[in-house]
Amino acid sequence: MRWLDFPLQRDEGEYAYAGQLILGGIPPYEIAYNMKMPGTYLAYAAMMAVFGQTTTGIHLGLLSVHLASLVFLFLIAQRFFGISGAAVATSAYTLMTLSPALVGMAAQATHFAVFFALMGIWVLLRLEEKHSWLNCLMSGLLFGTAFQMKQHALFLGVFGGLYVAWLCIREEASPASTSLTERTRIIALRLGAFSAGCLLPFLAVCAWLKMAGVFPQFWFWTFKYAREYVSILTFRDGLRKARLAFGATFHAAIALWTIVAFGLALLCTARMDLNRRLFLGGFFIFSFLAICPGYYFRANYFVLLMPAVALVIGFAVWYGEAWFARTQGPLWLRHLPLVIAILACAESLYVYRQALFTLPVVEACRRVYPHPSPFPESIDVARYIEANTSPNERIAVIGSEPQIYFYAHRLSSTGFIYTYALMESQRYARVMQENMIHDLEQNPPTYLVYVSIPNSWLMQPNSSRLLLDWVDRYVDKNMTRVGIFQYDGADSTAPPQVLWGPAAATAPLRNPYYISIFKRN
Repeated sequence: MRWLDFPLQRDEGEYAYAGQLILGGIPPYEIAYNMKMPGTYLAYAAMMAVFGQTTTGIHLGLLSVHLASLVFLFLIAQRFFGISGAAVATSAYTLMTLSPALVGMAAQATHFAVFFALMGIWVLLRLEEKHSWLNCLMSGLLFGTAFQMKQHALFLGVFGGLYVAWLCIREEASPASTSLTERTRIIALRLGAFSAGCLLPFLAVCAWLKMAGVFPQFWFWTFKYAREYVSILTFRDGLRKARLAFGATFHAAIALWTIVAFGLALLCTARMDLNRRLFLGGFFIFSFLAICPGYYFRANYFVLLMPAVALVIGFAVWYGEAWFARTQGPLWLRHLPLVIAILACAESLYVYRQALFTLPVVEACRRVYPHPSPFPESIDVARYIEANTSPNERIAVIGSEPQIYFYAHRLSSTGFIYTYALMESQRYARVMQENMIHDLEQNPPTYLVYVSIPNSWLMQPNSSRLLLDWVDRYVDKNMTRVGIFQYDGADSTAPPQVLWGPAAATAPLRNPYYISIFKRN
């Protein structure tokens, strides 16, 4: 609740801007490009329709989705581990996903993918009691919807399909009066229903975007460019990023991850029901694979792994309680695993106690994100632009700060709301820069925001400077600087120096980190 007003970061800004466009009747990929699937855009549009087009509204939506995910995670865990194991699993999931190490305060696509995947798993487990092709279809629909939220959820859908196949084979492998042909037909029917369910959300999205006239853009960004994106990093790059990402995640909850290691060892060695072993082990493996595409290992990707991690923690506590119960020792000893898990949860809270409980939201934002990250300042930039433009005037942000468009309630002069893709070592980068320049020349912005911050560009040594050189010439010829935010490169928590009007126009640049706001002459 303290974080409802936490400033939006870049991904949230993109989703919020796209959702805002959808509510205004503009389909995805028409004037805002990125490689994300449109499911999260629709989810944001739905949240903002209910809670309002504000930071608070977005985070209330996240809170609702997060709580609903906990319900389904609890129901899944309860099937295997009873009340105490389920309580530990949901508590661990809550605290680990709330961690700033996983950017837990941001409404990421992974949160929505997890929500639909957990619903899909819950329906999937009902197949153990009711072997119905309709359950298979419904489970597939939910996994297919998870994929529409985040492409990485494809691996969770694959796990779902394999588990359906296992349940069918296990059921039909026992001696029965039905013939082999009949058993094969039943298995094919259920797997076909699951596969059809997975495919239907994708086909529905394709049909919608085809009717909206943006299917070519959708296909280019989510498949052609996405294929280039995931092939940029080498396996060695991935190992380096994985080491850093897992290190940060581990240090955010050392005690809980220790329990995870113990639970995984038990999964491999303990005598237990085969169904439980296959489900927990398979779910963990495919959840891990879901964070691996492209070898980027971004912090928010780890949200996809957390349900499996939480279930392993719940399993470790359940197994420990059962083992101590069999030893017929004192009663308090049986509850020792639960006490250890509670202390581990408390440790994860303690690590980020300042950000969680005491720091003002803006200061917490500056500590959580790498310095400098202009998320609090984006609000002030957008307010100035909104106050000095009419709704039909367009603006441009040269950098990767799409949250400014959302805050300002103004349309972009270009569909390139990120500049990351334009700086990458991929074959479309130069053409993207040329297309962005063309957009800006065809739709001259009333205000142009230039973001000179490294993490808003992620330039490579071989990145083309075509766009940067063009921007320098363009603003010199057509625009006047009316605002500037200059950061102190040494102090990661200090607010920037802000100047407006004539003072901004003549202010010398003190360091490379700044945001300039230009107005068209």
